[in-house]
Amino acid sequence: MESKERSFIEVMKHIPDEAIIGTSSFGIGGLPEQLLDGLSKYYAEHQEPNNITLATTAGIGVGKGRGLDHLIAPGLLKRVIGSHFAHSPLANQAAQDNQFELFELPQGVIGKLYRNAAGKGPGVFSQVGIGSFVDPDHDGGKLNEKAKQAEDLVESIELNGERWLHYKPLPVNVAFIKATYADQSGNLSIDHETSKLESFSLAAAAYNAGGVVIAQVEQIVENHSLAAKDVIVPGMFVDYLVVASDKKYHMQTPSTYYNPAFSNEIRVPLKKQLTLELSPQKVIVRRASQEMPKGTTANLGHGIASFVSEVIVESNKIDEYHLTTDMGSFGGMPATGIDYAPNYNADAIISSEDMFNFYHGGGLDVAVLGFGQMDSSGNMNTTKFGDYILGPGGMMDISHGAKKVVFVGTFVVKGETAIKDGQLVINEEGVKPKFVEELPLITFSADYARERGKEVVVVTERAVFDFTEKGEMRLCEIAPGLDLEKDILNWMEFKPIISENLKEMDRALFQEDWQLNN
Repeated sequence: MESKERSFIEVMKHIPDEAIIGTSSFGIGGLPEQLLDGLSKYYAEHQEPNNITLATTAGIGVGKGRGLDHLIAPGLLKRVIGSHFAHSPLANQAAQDNQFELFELPQGVIGKLYRNAAGKGPGVFSQVGIGSFVDPDHDGGKLNEKAKQAEDLVESIELNGERWLHYKPLPVNVAFIKATYADQSGNLSIDHETSKLESFSLAAAAYNAGGVVIAQVEQIVENHSLAAKDVIVPGMFVDYLVVASDKKYHMQTPSTYYNPAFSNEIRVPLKKQLTLELSPQKVIVRRASQEMPKGTTANLGHGIASFVSEVIVESNKIDEYHLTTDMGSFGGMPATGIDYAPNYNADAIISSEDMFNFYHGGGLDVAVLGFGQMDSSGNMNTTKFGDYILGPGGMMDISHGAKKVVFVGTFVVKGETAIKDGQLVINEEGVKPKFVEELPLITFSADYARERGKEVVVVTERAVFDFTEKGEMRLCEIAPGLDLEKDILNWMEFKPIISENLKEMDRALFQEDWQLNN
């Protein structure tokens, strides 16, 4: 049998012009980045393949020159489809300069499009994204002028008297996938990976399209040395194997090459993983945790939202909650900061596609998610700030199915606050408001959320808001030590309803010792 192993540059000669390449990602964790580097180097020498489409699921990149930045060369990219591009700055600028078409779609929907492609289906029919910038009544997911001149990828239809979005098929014919081990036949296992992601669907899609499947691995082992139940992609699907030659291009998470706790090969004392000291940020996540009754099944989003898990662990209540992340982890404690995605001491790891099916179907009691800008009705933007393009990630998918959404974040942009004597002190007012009259794009549609009967709460270090039955933002709590007019209302572009029962946030939240008592 001819060896399937190839160099990371040589293998790229098998990718045709106009290829539709699908890959997985979360930052650079889960991303076979050596393959992107190889494609870049091969193109620089041969000026082919041309006009490819690259699709990826979660965020891609970890700074300049990484992630999607590898592929910024004239003629290489025709289109990019993904959910988050904040951390590939060269690609971000190239998208603004219309060097390729940029479409942003919900992360979970992209994963479903991979699975749909494997079965040569008609695309994905979903209500995720209705009322947002993905909705064809708004922007159709088109984030730059070049995309606006291109075909539509999303259309609106009616099924059984309800409005749905039809996400058109994404016929992947090249799969870039990542694994730990491959045997000589190409069977793949993910012993050191944190998550299953969409690897099987991508491989099946490219295989069924008569295309090319390239797997990036740490090591090639002897045939029949991998247990059948550990194989996530059968070798018959895999055309070529690339052994990663550079560790920085084969990361377990965006900042960690390998930690067996992230791959749940070992269990660890959770309290030794805690990182968050008493701070205004900690006040936010403490207050958010009070919106989660005992027994809650929750998604904790990236960024500040993930730290809710730490205050639950500190309170010795982790076994009373079912904490999940969209990459597929159930139970345990989600990792925080740049290592976000795996859960320490998880109960189960499922594919991200299956997790999003669970989310889309309404399985979540609560979603705790970060917010960027918000208007007076509760519409929220995390997708575009000025010219800079970020994206929704999995936020649309997660909020769609959650019965209650708790948005968390700082009250203003670049403000500086501190805790002193059990009160909040403002050291730097900030540079601009986050509560604004008008949003550039809608990532979360408050009107659609209300139609579905969702409860929405907004928690900041300065104040807590909910919404009236008419959908008006209402101020219900204010941090101790602050002045209502000077520190809250003057930093909002609109005036919220002031609750008749406006009260001070619990002072215990601002003390060193605090316990969650839900």
